[in-house]
Amino acid sequence: MVLVLSASLGAGHDGAADELARRLAGRGYRTRVEDYLGCLPLRIGAAVRAVYRVQLRRAPWAYEATFRVWYLGRGLRTALTVVLELLTRRRLGRLLADPAVCAVVSTYPLQSLVLGRARQRGRLRVPVATFITDFGVHPLWIHPGVDLTICVHDASAQAARRRTPRPVVATGPAVRPEFRAGPADRDGARRAWGLPVDARVALIVAGSWGVGDVADAFDRLHATGTWVPVAACGGNEALRARLASRRYGLALGWTDRMHELMSAADVLVQNAGGLSCMEAFALGVPVVTFRPLPGHGRVNAALMQAAGVAEVAAPGSDLAAVLERAVGPDRDRLVAAGRAVFSGDAAAAVDRLVRHSGLTALERAS
Repeated sequence: MVLVLSASLGAGHDGAADELARRLAGRGYRTRVEDYLGCLPLRIGAAVRAVYRVQLRRAPWAYEATFRVWYLGRGLRTALTVVLELLTRRRLGRLLADPAVCAVVSTYPLQSLVLGRARQRGRLRVPVATFITDFGVHPLWIHPGVDLTICVHDASAQAARRRTPRPVVATGPAVRPEFRAGPADRDGARRAWGLPVDARVALIVAGSWGVGDVADAFDRLHATGTWVPVAACGGNEALRARLASRRYGLALGWTDRMHELMSAADVLVQNAGGLSCMEAFALGVPVVTFRPLPGHGRVNAALMQAAGVAEVAAPGSDLAAVLERAVGPDRDRLVAAGRAVFSGDAAAAVDRLVRHSGLTALERAS
């Protein structure tokens, strides 16, 4: 059995974990997906989620400071790892002690630190892989005890190799099969959502929590007279209601019809560089970053632009002009670069890791 550990801090980590588990099941493995934050005692996991949400919505400067502090030195990261190890020892220990587990995959950085330390010190007998779900490679993602680090792009893999001597591979993102299969009929998708068939449609995404300058992007696009803004506000009902009251464009709450919604769009406007970007790459929808979130959002924006898979509307720039380039002269380049990200399969990399560990076929299937 492969144990896949995620963290319920938005859809990106969970989405990657679920898709990776699905693909591993297709290769004959039993899988189990668990929330690492649930291993923390005394509702600490819930507190971590609450603080993270408040930082992004109310105090982005605090999140930026928290994000950057871990770059200061290895000693600080080691201290954090020891604390996390103590806090999760009982509940995580029970999961890892299951004799059926033949490998552990992490899709969240904090648990990668704990797993890497346990593996390095001989307390974990099975191989450990980290699947970095973002383009950016934060120091907390990397631990020298982790057997394999899996990245979504070659540029990310190069950054990871500078931080660990262990194997690093780039396989591309893990998105659901419908996105890899291609877009739905554009006109049909627009009719399903009540959107004009002959207009330019920009889909604005803000993650499952609906954070960032979504309203500003929404208003700017409407003001052009050319673009119809569609905002996917996730679980932020207050934001959805506020945008819906403007009586133009389309403001949506949480939806499981993102494949259809992206198929209706000419361009994706985003601020985090997360799962929605990867899904857009698969569908061939150009991606533009507008006012990226602090921390990981800014790092992802810079790396995606450098990799040629997304444009960035720099501060003070004309958002509409950037979008026109993204759907005009730059479209073919962006789409080709985005689709090229899917160079392999993270599940295949995990499968090779397990086989290389010397476990028998019976152990792998158990």
